[in-house]
Amino acid sequence: MESSGSFSIDYQETISYNINAHTDQRVFLKKIIWVFILFSATFLFASTSLDPFLDAQMKMEEKLLDQNLSNERKVKIQDEQHHEYQRFFLEYAAAKEKHLKEPDPYRTQISKLKLRLNSNRHRGNKKAVLRDEARLQTLYLRSSIRRVLNKVLYATNNKSKAFYEDKVDEILLKEFEKFTPIKSDPYLTYINNDDNSTMVRSIKEAVKSYYLMEAVAKTFSSELVDNRMAIYRTARLSNAKLFALANQLNASALGDRLNPYLATVSLDVARLVLILLIILVILLIQKVIQLFVNMTLKHYKLKEEDVEYIHTKITRIFNVIVSLFIIQVILVVFFGIDRESILISKIFAVIYIVLVTLLLYRSGNILVHFKIEHIQKNRLLKKEVVNLVIKTLNALLLLAAFIAILWVLGVDLTAVLSGLGIGGFAVAFAAKDSIANIFGSISILAGDLFDQGDWIEVDNMDGTVVEIGLRATTIRTFDNALISIPNFKLVNEGIRNWSRRSIGRRIKMKIGVTYESDFEDIKKAVEDIRQMLLEHPGIANERTTFRSYYRQAKIISSEDYKGVKRTTLVYMDEFADSSINILVYCFSRSVVWQEWLAVKEEVMYKIAEILKKHDLDFAYPAMTIHMANDEEKE
Repeated sequence: MESSGSFSIDYQETISYNINAHTDQRVFLKKIIWVFILFSATFLFASTSLDPFLDAQMKMEEKLLDQNLSNERKVKIQDEQHHEYQRFFLEYAAAKEKHLKEPDPYRTQISKLKLRLNSNRHRGNKKAVLRDEARLQTLYLRSSIRRVLNKVLYATNNKSKAFYEDKVDEILLKEFEKFTPIKSDPYLTYINNDDNSTMVRSIKEAVKSYYLMEAVAKTFSSELVDNRMAIYRTARLSNAKLFALANQLNASALGDRLNPYLATVSLDVARLVLILLIILVILLIQKVIQLFVNMTLKHYKLKEEDVEYIHTKITRIFNVIVSLFIIQVILVVFFGIDRESILISKIFAVIYIVLVTLLLYRSGNILVHFKIEHIQKNRLLKKEVVNLVIKTLNALLLLAAFIAILWVLGVDLTAVLSGLGIGGFAVAFAAKDSIANIFGSISILAGDLFDQGDWIEVDNMDGTVVEIGLRATTIRTFDNALISIPNFKLVNEGIRNWSRRSIGRRIKMKIGVTYESDFEDIKKAVEDIRQMLLEHPGIANERTTFRSYYRQAKIISSEDYKGVKRTTLVYMDEFADSSINILVYCFSRSVVWQEWLAVKEEVMYKIAEILKKHDLDFAYPAMTIHMANDEEKE
């Protein structure tokens, strides 16, 4: 067995490394999660003794020194060792007052061993002296570890966390600087000797124990630095009345009677009472929230199917979250805080994130659904903008949930974000069409090109706008087909918005009368048609009033911007092949298609009456063939 050299020098290197590691944000966040899980699950009621823990750690260090140990097995042991230290530190800090009042159990052992060591020196028993020196140094290390723990617990009385962190480093450095390791040369003769005498075996065992304890001291100092803030929080809470009550329960007659039976399942009376109280409080909170939800739904007088939908889609998720939390508390307490429970806690954390995300997603969408009528009545809020905002918030919610899951699983978010920044160019190039569509939707909304329900025409396609999405706009055609058009195409192409008309939907027709008609009759018919249109209540004319609420600072015609047409034209237009055509050009007051058709039909009936009144006949295409006789041919 080789000497480990100066322990104080090795420790300074170890603590320097761990102080740097402690500043790592990922490690710090992991510790916060660990402390939260530990407090909520076990509450640290156990009473820990130092000697059994150090003996167990010596066995672990001995396993790690095995040359035949595989790397995978070594990592597993180190992981288990790390969690054992975490549990020990927190349980030791939970019993802070008890440990600070206890006398040093090693003082008597060290005094007795010193007397025996001096006696063996006086007798000249060199082998016994070497054995006792190794045992004495082992006791010194145990005593130093205890002093460090108690000094750290005493330092937790300070309210300044920065002072406490500095104090922990100072305590470790000062305590182990005083320690002088044994010289390995005198022991090599006996270690490499095949002599199996009782004294030689005792020397070998003493040296082995010393080196294992020295390895324990190094690991202890490293783990103490990593867990110092968890110790600080636990020690600060150890004075709480709940801890005192827990200790009283365990020390009571009932605790003495039941704890031996509960110990077989890693429980005690105090911990069992705490579990029942936590479950009771959680169920009480659940009932209070359900009562509040029912009162709120009753206050707003929602429909029965809406209430049932809320209970099915939202309340049920909340109940699942509550049930999972109760199951987690029970599982973690029964498993104890070990490597398996950390994995269980991560699994539960991921499930919680998924369920909470689903809860927020459904709650937000249901809230918007119930407020949609109010939103539609509000002229300042456009439905398209509301839809875009909802989709954006949903996307951000999913992204936040994804990042939270990565954080819980221990993924380095800094590296992930850096990778996203580097790969962003490639992603942007690959998704250039999608990005163009997103900016296209923003352009459509910012330019106010059309709204939901508008009748638009683009690229030989026309229909009613169903939805303006992030990627595409969906249109329902008049033959009831659903068409999806990319937003960037709508922005680049010319769009006809037939719904942006306030007054005036065009009626245009050519009325053909026969060439046998009298031109005076045609003239009178034209004047009568013109007068009929001017007096018709469904036709827009110069007397049709229009009030504009458009107040933007733009030098444009408000009538052209809002779509107001009042032109009325009736003229004899052309001499066609088979008829004399009269042009009728006017606009209906209403822009609604069904009302426009009714006005147009009535106008056509009145025109037919006017033509009949003036003895004018409608012309139809005709062809006259003149046949020459035989004589003319000769």
